[in-house]
Amino acid sequence: MLSELRINNFVLIESEEIKYGEGLNVITGETGAGKSIILDALNMVLGERASSDLIRQGKDQATVEAVFDLDLGSPCYRGLETLFEESGLELEETLILKRTLNSNGKNRCFVNNSSTTLKALNQIGNLVVDIHGQHDHQTLLEPKTYLRILDAFGGLEKEREDIRQTYEAWNEVQKQYQDLIDQEREKNRLLDQLKFQVEEIEKADLKGGEEEELSNERRRLRNFETLNQNCSSILGSLEGEAGEGGALSLVGKIQGWLEALTEADPQFVETRGLADSVVYSLEEIAKSVRDYHSNLEETPGRLEEIEGRLSLIKDLKKKYGNTLEDVQCFFEESKQSLERLENYEEEKTAFEAKFKDLSRKLGKMATDLSRKRRKVAKQLSGEITLELRQLGMDAARFEAEVSVMDLTANPNAHRIEYPEDDQSPITSQGWDNLQFKISANPGEPLKTLKQVASGGEISRTMLAIKAILARVDAVDTMIFDEIDTGIGGKTAHVVGGKIKNLSKERQVICITHLPPIASKADHHILIEKGTDGETTSVKVMVLDTDKRREELARMLGTGTTEESLKLAEELLQPVTQ
Repeated sequence: MLSELRINNFVLIESEEIKYGEGLNVITGETGAGKSIILDALNMVLGERASSDLIRQGKDQATVEAVFDLDLGSPCYRGLETLFEESGLELEETLILKRTLNSNGKNRCFVNNSSTTLKALNQIGNLVVDIHGQHDHQTLLEPKTYLRILDAFGGLEKEREDIRQTYEAWNEVQKQYQDLIDQEREKNRLLDQLKFQVEEIEKADLKGGEEEELSNERRRLRNFETLNQNCSSILGSLEGEAGEGGALSLVGKIQGWLEALTEADPQFVETRGLADSVVYSLEEIAKSVRDYHSNLEETPGRLEEIEGRLSLIKDLKKKYGNTLEDVQCFFEESKQSLERLENYEEEKTAFEAKFKDLSRKLGKMATDLSRKRRKVAKQLSGEITLELRQLGMDAARFEAEVSVMDLTANPNAHRIEYPEDDQSPITSQGWDNLQFKISANPGEPLKTLKQVASGGEISRTMLAIKAILARVDAVDTMIFDEIDTGIGGKTAHVVGGKIKNLSKERQVICITHLPPIASKADHHILIEKGTDGETTSVKVMVLDTDKRREELARMLGTGTTEESLKLAEELLQPVTQ
């Protein structure tokens, strides 16, 4: 459960630490006092989108930290354990989520003081807290959310995930099969084109590094005369005629003279060594040039042959790639495409068989899931009807109506042939369409929730659904943001009792403006807005019994008179007994 929320420099809150307890936690305050800021702060630390506009005026950074006490033996946290294991983290009994938002828009997210991503923070947040805000009334009007509710209630999540995976595999094979069918129209043209391309590259018999080697050889042949003349000149200068008169002969004489000097005076030993080095270097130069010169020959027609080969390579690169490696890659890909087209009929038959097998599998899974959903829908209809009647809608009837998806209403849905020759629309959720219908009064026909005008009826329907899902939901903390919209009087007491019952199974945090709901709190938190004339701040306080009585009297709209305090005391009485 959520045990503490620490907020710093967030909107109008400078610094607050809010303590929460087990059971029902109620948050109240004047309209505009800042109750929604608390929910915004919690949304931020749970990984929802947030902008730098949420940072308190004049500050550079906002920080929100949420502390959860976990009962690791509870089934509520199995999904969390799996997520932590996959992330290589160790789940402890205390979970601390933290997020900082800087004025430059950058976020920093932490789980138990370890840096993490916003996505991971959001995944964890979805597993520990279920927030139902005012806008969720609108999601209840969207039929696309109904199947998820039904499957959660019926424990059909595994079947739902299995059909999603099979659908994706079926859809991928369908695309590949369709690509193959489309290719049939151009098969002959593509065959001729691919054969020509493969044969042209194959005939060229390209070698790795060939282009560079040929370019170097062409350069040598184009400069043959210069190379030959320079080699002769170097050898002549080093060796002279018959070994006399060249640089080697002259350095040899110098070497002899230095030998004589060394014998007369040892200080010339180092200089003599230098002469030896010069002789060795000149001999190496002569050997290298001589070897090169001996292999230097002008082969008639070789230059034209190289020019033709390089021209061929240039043409191939122009057609098939910027480098020889690119041309070779194109060659391998074209060979594979050619083999595929040459084996087109076999591949088409294999794809067709695979597609039919997946279609049968998917169709059977959709049929089985649909049958289970229809059974679960009857149970859900009965339980929500009972919940609505307990919430003061004495004549209410609720029906979760499962039907086959309508082709005209879903023109973009894929079609599946199941049974044979029967085109049925299907999505990753199967081929079911689900509508939630309600009749609030005797004699009234069932209507879709969109056709129900009363906000109070929508609120109670949502609360009824939440009450039922709480039995199977794997989230330990539920938050209601003014779920009491559109209700009052006796109904408010009934709704308060329902929320109180929910809090016996899960921690419930409820933002409300109704005294009958607030009076049932185990922990009552008051939000107040104040100003010092220059800045505005939101303050948070946990109320004791006397302060609760005063706050309930204010909420009753009668002021803190003796009579209003007495009424507040009466509201509190069931809680204190």
